[in-house]
This record gives sequence, C-alpha cells and structure tokens, in this order.
Amino acid sequence: MMKQLLIEFLKDETGQSIVEYTLLLTLIGATSIFMLTLMGVSIGRLVGINMTFEDYTVWAYEKFKTK
Repeated sequence: MMKQLLIEFLKDETGQSIVEYTLLLTLIGATSIFMLTLMGVSIGRLVGINMTFEDYTVWAYEKFKTK
C-alpha cells in the first residue's frame, strides 16, 4: 500500500511548477542579496568608508541576529 502511494506521488507532476517557481524565486533572492551586498560595499568605498566583506558580514550578523 505504502509503495503504491509513493509511486503515485513520484509520477504526479502537479506540484512540479510550484517547485520550479520556488527554485527560481530562491535564486533571484540569493542573487539580489549578493548584489545588494556588493553595492553597499562599493558605495561605502566611494564615500570613504573602508569596509571589507568580512566587516560587513559581521556587522549585518550582529545587527540582525535574533535574541
């Protein structure tokens, strides 16, 4: 019985589009965060703030960590 349910679940493709959209949105989100981080560091350097990626990561972690 359980084997038959598993086989039917694997053959069913109704959730495939949801998974594809989820993967696409995850990729867009990760790319956006990466690009915003690069922009922030670059803008900081333009205005004379010498910040490395490690400094920014430590700052962001301390600022946004949950208590």
